[in-house]
Amino acid sequence: MSRAHTELERKVERIHRLLEVEGSIVTWNDRIPDPDAPDQMRQIDVSIRRDDCLTLVECRLHSRPQDVQWIEELMGRRVSLGADAVIAVSASGFTKTAQKKAASFGIHLRDFATLSSEEIQNWGRRRTLRVAFCEFTQVVVTLFMKEPPDGALPKVTDGNGNPISPSLWYMLFQQIMHLLDEQKWTGASATVNIDVGAELLVNGKHPKSIKLATKVRRVIEMVTLASVAEYVDPLTVASHAEMGTFNLGASEFIESGDDVAMTVDLSAIKLPENCCFETIAVDAGRVVNMRPNIIGGEHVFKTQIPIQMRYEFSAQ
Repeated sequence: MSRAHTELERKVERIHRLLEVEGSIVTWNDRIPDPDAPDQMRQIDVSIRRDDCLTLVECRLHSRPQDVQWIEELMGRRVSLGADAVIAVSASGFTKTAQKKAASFGIHLRDFATLSSEEIQNWGRRRTLRVAFCEFTQVVVTLFMKEPPDGALPKVTDGNGNPISPSLWYMLFQQIMHLLDEQKWTGASATVNIDVGAELLVNGKHPKSIKLATKVRRVIEMVTLASVAEYVDPLTVASHAEMGTFNLGASEFIESGDDVAMTVDLSAIKLPENCCFETIAVDAGRVVNMRPNIIGGEHVFKTQIPIQMRYEFSAQ
């Protein structure tokens, strides 16, 4: 199976997780026993189970509209596996004969209708994805010690004596972001000087205190839409869901009525120079029931911001 076909199946799975009523079980790449040969498992692209009913969802990713032959195959598959319903999903649509045959024998059809440029623009105005970063410049970390090291240059490590990891520095900057958030910061350039509670050692000894001073401002990037399509019944032209993909990795927006499933791919975020990731905000243009899914989060919890280290020694 090609990667593109797998992606189509997973997309259909995500759509039906949003569309189906509570209590339904949606499974990708399911295996069910053949009623006439229980020891033989039959593969199903996506299955939907609700109460005692089984719906089979089969997907096709071909260059041409699917014809009546596939519909007849699915009719036999429904009978053979004792399914209650079958949904045929074609990324390239269906022929007129296939549509008529499906209507006659209760096979539900779905395809993806691409919206016009004007529809995509209107869709994008109502659904936005905004990424906020904090830019830190002139960063100075001052470590206050009782006495200078014994004839050795100061060496800063973490509490276990290991080199300081990017995630630890990120935690320091995160303290500042939380502080500014509590102060209802607007994002304008500001100077911050705070006490740091990080576990740091200087030549194996704990400092009396640590301060971090920096200039900070917020940087906003709007993520644009890459494409929008409707998951529709070609017979009735009724839309069951709308799906938008964003220019941010696997980020997508699936909507049906007031129910929205949002996936944000943080692994695709490119950190601007001297910046830390702060937040990501989704706006559906109205009040909706949002089901968020964040992936790739470990990617953004790091930083490569230049830091100047200073040491002050006092026995007091």
